[in-house]
Amino acid sequence: MAPQALEHASLDALRSACLPQDGVEHIRIHTSRAGARGIFFCRAPDLEQAVSRTYAVCRRALELRPEFRGWEIARVTGAL
Repeated sequence: MAPQALEHASLDALRSACLPQDGVEHIRIHTSRAGARGIFFCRAPDLEQAVSRTYAVCRRALELRPEFRGWEIARVTGAL
């Protein structure tokens, strides 16, 4: 898949995996041959919850979309 098509597919997968309780307001993603990196903006009571919600969305996206079979989440971190 071409990098730009992969970026759009990845963004669509993440958006479709969001649930209202995740509090996700905005997602940015960058893909390359090495994988994908994303930034999530979400409403959460604290940083720990924000990281947990982001991980849950990423996990759901990988489980729901067959084009991401074999992908894994390398790291989810948070910053204020």
